[in-house]
Amino acid sequence: MNYTKRESIKTSDLSRLMTTNDKKREQARKRAQRLRNKRKTNGVTSFPLPLNNMEIERLNEICKFFSYPNAACDNAEALQLMIHRIHGEMEQIKQSLGTCLHCGESLPEGCAKLKAGGLFKGDARCWHTMNRVRLANFVSTTCQ
Repeated sequence: MNYTKRESIKTSDLSRLMTTNDKKREQARKRAQRLRNKRKTNGVTSFPLPLNNMEIERLNEICKFFSYPNAACDNAEALQLMIHRIHGEMEQIKQSLGTCLHCGESLPEGCAKLKAGGLFKGDARCWHTMNRVRLANFVSTTCQ
């Protein structure tokens, strides 16, 4: 069907021109848009998370661990469980950390409350310096 510039295409004519695949694509596009709008309304944010093979294996183990005796939960659900669990334990962890022996500030913020990056950053007696070294050693030995 050829249309001249003067002729307008009506919606009913357009639907007749669309193939079955075009209609399916249009329906899928509208479904995806509704889903995005629903997630946005509910405050759900998605973001890509790059993980290496070892991290994927560990995440899969976590999925199985939290789901016994049922089938393993999916990765997103396991990450959500870990977020809620750790967030629930943060106050107890903070109380167990106490205060820094060098600056006297409550941990884990410590001297970082006094100056961005930490007032005593690099000082061997600073809690942040000691833990940064400890974490770096832990990660390097466990991730090899």
